[in-house]
Amino acid sequence: MSDFLAFLMAVTAFILYFAPTFVAAKRKHPNGTPIALLNIFLGWTFVGWLVALIWSASAIKTEVPTHPATESKPSNRYGELERLAALKEKGHISEAEFNREKSKLLGS
Repeated sequence: MSDFLAFLMAVTAFILYFAPTFVAAKRKHPNGTPIALLNIFLGWTFVGWLVALIWSASAIKTEVPTHPATESKPSNRYGELERLAALKEKGHISEAEFNREKSKLLGS
């Protein structure tokens, strides 16, 4: 066998052996290190290599950031408006303060 063919076979074997690690790295899998360790230490058994390959190709759960609601629910706005009216009636806020807060609350 020629040296070039032997080198080509060695490179191919290396790529195939570490395919699960390469897949995990390419996909930025959160368990990339454990997959690589499993591949290194148990990849020589076909079962270990197959488990590492399936694990590296498994779905990655991403957290969808929840954005706070930009607009308040109508019931909350009305409750806030009632609270402001009660503060105005008790004399804790003036008519001008009430109108200013009401316009902010209603988006006018």
